[in-house]
Amino acid sequence: MRSNHFLDEVSSYIRSKEAKKYIEAELKAHLHQAKTELVKKGYTEDEAEELAVRNMGSPSDIGKKMDKLHRPKIDWKLMSMFLFMSATGLFLFWFLFKDGNSFSVLKQVYSVTGSVILACVILFFDYRKFQRWGWVFFTMGCLILFQFQFSNVLVNGSPRINIMGLLSVDSIVVLPIFLLAWAGMLQSKKMNVYLAAILYVCSAFLFMFTTNLQAVALYSLMVAVMVWRSSLNKRKILITATILLTTCVSLLLIELELKDIKAYQFERLFAFVTPEKFSETSGYMYLKLEKLIEDAGWFGHFGSLGKIDFSNEMMTDFIFLTITYTLGWAGALFIGLLFLWMIWRISRIFQTVKDPFGKMLVSGSFAIFTAQVTVSIGMSLGLLPITSVSLPFMSYGALSAMINACLFGLVLSVHHKKNIILMKKI
Repeated sequence: MRSNHFLDEVSSYIRSKEAKKYIEAELKAHLHQAKTELVKKGYTEDEAEELAVRNMGSPSDIGKKMDKLHRPKIDWKLMSMFLFMSATGLFLFWFLFKDGNSFSVLKQVYSVTGSVILACVILFFDYRKFQRWGWVFFTMGCLILFQFQFSNVLVNGSPRINIMGLLSVDSIVVLPIFLLAWAGMLQSKKMNVYLAAILYVCSAFLFMFTTNLQAVALYSLMVAVMVWRSSLNKRKILITATILLTTCVSLLLIELELKDIKAYQFERLFAFVTPEKFSETSGYMYLKLEKLIEDAGWFGHFGSLGKIDFSNEMMTDFIFLTITYTLGWAGALFIGLLFLWMIWRISRIFQTVKDPFGKMLVSGSFAIFTAQVTVSIGMSLGLLPITSVSLPFMSYGALSAMINACLFGLVLSVHHKKNIILMKKI
């Protein structure tokens, strides 16, 4: 059998066009090397080629083995958990609000359905096409943040902008854009620690203008994790980070010296530690959370929900408390373990991915997702100060659903292509 016939038969069993190209090149190189060695031993060109092909083995067996080994694979475990958690959050919302309320069950159905579709679209999109657009994404993110300064719509003191009149969003909407931006920029040969620090300061400055401290914190954590996981010099990263942190703390202290701190601002600082002293003001919510946690029990109050006040916060920021009170500590522990498994699964994908750009996307997604889960659960259980952070899959709202769909779509897309990337490097 001639080598070209052999390669054609092997290729006929390989379904991935991209994998087929690299497998053909790899087998061709092996055949050429084997043929060259046989010629040196005294065989003719035709004899050496035929013997080299024969020594390779059955083309059908090789083709089937290569197809199984190198075809794009979906992480069905993580994908199934993504779908299960989305469905669980939707069912919980429907059960609590099926009798009518200020929330819209239909809107939540649209949000969850849209997020699943978005994650699937990103999953099958080749994430590598985003790499060369890192600087463009960074510019886009900064321009969107700049638009918030002209917004007349304020929610809890933070400006919002409308997207095509369908969705009102705050500055956290740009996190997936900056995730793509930093993943791409950190692969650029022009990038260094000092340039990264300048870009972070400029973008964080724009974030601060939106007065959304939660977005600033998530963004800062994401950048810190991605920069640390990059190939940049670790010593320079630590020195630069120390300088930035020292500068920020110094500026904060100077501002506190120049401005008189109001009494209610001190209250918010101390209410978390001693809520009893501020039971009528800032400590009220902490005491309320503590009472609901104490009354939850192991199996909750699935059939008797009268004690819980289903205000907006109980289905957004404090959704885990609602879960704990409704399903009890057993249900809350189960949900918590599922989140823990998802975090572990993403970290495993990070370890198996070889593509530097893919690793950056996974590390940034890991940072954002883990921070949301940790802060939201810790806040609901009274372990962390109250802030506005949604719990992925569970909190009401389209924005949170879409952001996490982007994160999981990117992680699944990286995993989908990881065998192709590995073969390409080989």
